[in-house]
Amino acid sequence: MQPDQLERAPQSCILCSGEKRSILFQKGEWQVRVCDACGLGVLDPRPSAETLDRLYSQEYCEEHFVEGGEPGSAAFAKRISLEDHRIRFFRKFKKQGRVLDIGCGYGYFLAACREKGYLVHGLDFSEWAVRHARERLALDITVGPMDQVDLAEHSFDVVTMWHCLEHTPDPAAALGQIRRWLKPDGLLVVDVPNRQGTDARKTWDDWVGWSLPYHLYHFTPDSLAQLLAQQGFTVIRSKNYHSESVKAALRPIPVLGLFARLVAKMYSGHSFAVVAKMEAAQKAVSP
Repeated sequence: MQPDQLERAPQSCILCSGEKRSILFQKGEWQVRVCDACGLGVLDPRPSAETLDRLYSQEYCEEHFVEGGEPGSAAFAKRISLEDHRIRFFRKFKKQGRVLDIGCGYGYFLAACREKGYLVHGLDFSEWAVRHARERLALDITVGPMDQVDLAEHSFDVVTMWHCLEHTPDPAAALGQIRRWLKPDGLLVVDVPNRQGTDARKTWDDWVGWSLPYHLYHFTPDSLAQLLAQQGFTVIRSKNYHSESVKAALRPIPVLGLFARLVAKMYSGHSFAVVAKMEAAQKAVSP
């Protein structure tokens, strides 16, 4: 990538303001540097905003988003069912209301929420993905970066970010924006790759969670919880996804293979998720 297509990450850590970083991972021209003080990882250098717009193309969508069948078909019902575990993760806290999914992609999560009775709205800056969600699923989607869209303040009961926060140029500012969109008793759901998880440690060089240069930040459970607290959120539920590397290693082994999934649940996988609620307004930190 040419020098004019790159930009530097913020000099100081967005979480702790630390200015010392060590190289955590490198692939080609891309380096993930970790803050020596708090452990938050950042891609440095990273693609410019203009370059990122080109990277999130039709090819990216077709490679990263799971397609479903025609609405009403058995294939579509099966695709929607894949989103059930995400809804169950927060449903006991909010059984109804307005859901905003940031980075909604093709919109199947929103379609699943709609089937459960939620009012839904999506946000994504990939015009290709938004067109798919609108035309195939008849969803209400806003296209554009978070800091350039006009959504009503205090209008959502739940905001979700499934593998999205790590793509944002400034996660702290993104969380501050979400506070303004959420109702006072609203919930934020965040799912991000876990660079400290078993799968990352077992497959380090080939770990899919690096996803360079698309992932601009790299979290641990502690660094995400700290960032959320800094922006006025308290984690009320969390979970690790089971380890795919452990499951894959056990499956070929006689007898043990029968329990591969059960054992894999004891190890942290590719990502982790949290449900967070907003603290009192006076405790929040402005972005």
